[in-house]
Amino acid sequence: MLRFLKTKIFSDRVRPIRIVRGPFRGAFVVMNPNNSMRKILGLYEHELNSWLNKALPRVTRVLDVGANDGYFTFGCAAAFRRLGKVGEIIAFEPQQQHIDVLRQSVEKQPKGNIQIRLLQTLVGNEVQPGTTTLDIIRWEIGHPEDRTCTLVKIDVEGAELDVLHGGLSWLNSSNYFVIEVHDEALLKTITQLFAAHGLRLIRFNQRPLPFIGRELRAEKNWWLASEI
Repeated sequence: MLRFLKTKIFSDRVRPIRIVRGPFRGAFVVMNPNNSMRKILGLYEHELNSWLNKALPRVTRVLDVGANDGYFTFGCAAAFRRLGKVGEIIAFEPQQQHIDVLRQSVEKQPKGNIQIRLLQTLVGNEVQPGTTTLDIIRWEIGHPEDRTCTLVKIDVEGAELDVLHGGLSWLNSSNYFVIEVHDEALLKTITQLFAAHGLRLIRFNQRPLPFIGRELRAEKNWWLASEI
């Protein structure tokens, strides 16, 4: 079915696309639809959909570390709009090609109470040229040093611990984390780090969908998310 939609309906070019279902429904994201059918249908990383539906009403801010094409950033913005929230989202992305597309998506967002900032930088455990930390982040809406009611998404291809060690000020029970883990050994290490702060993570494994199958990603790939 996905192959038919790709070849028969959508042209092979980057353009604004509306997410039609799932927790990010209503979002406008600039992307190539032929590379993003699961996102358009709200089925990308579908294992997290139920968790996101519970987490998003509990937060007013998002830190998107490893924003890539902005599916998560602009999906959260759409969810905030549906919930009638005043919110702020900071997306971190080091690659120029992604930043260029993210800027196009920002221009397509509806006017309203959701502020989106793009930071072209890596995120790690210390501040240096080209790298920042979560601990030095300041908000533009509300108290700049507030460390509550924030959803923190981390997808950094193996550098998860560096990001977390540079963001320990965010490890409290009012914040919600979702972390993509690419190294099985890190599942235990990250879980122990959170436990040391009195926080519990739950693990999500990949699950193929009926008829559609599994996503094109490494088999050894998991998510850890805050217990709700």
